[in-house]
Amino acid sequence: MPMFTTFIDISTPTLLIWLACHFVGDFAFQSTWMSVEKGKSWEVNFYHCATYTAVFVLFAHPSMLAIVVLFGTHFVVDPLKSRYKVIGPIWVDQLLHILTLLLILGFRF
Repeated sequence: MPMFTTFIDISTPTLLIWLACHFVGDFAFQSTWMSVEKGKSWEVNFYHCATYTAVFVLFAHPSMLAIVVLFGTHFVVDPLKSRYKVIGPIWVDQLLHILTLLLILGFRF
């Protein structure tokens, strides 16, 4: 029986693992202190992004390019929301993060 796939041919189990990594890394492993301070401190933002990316490394086993893209986009997007207020509601921030995941998986980085 063929595996059910999404619109860009990503297997459902792979997509679920990557989404779980995202939510664990971006919410469960982000303390209140980190959430407040990452908008004020590049070092705290770096630590948050490193923790976020580490979850993917441990559970999703991305390529080196995907690791760089995950870390880099997270490092840029989060301050746009928390420090510079360029990105408004949290759902816009989350949409950008999830689109990044879909692009990485879709282009097989």
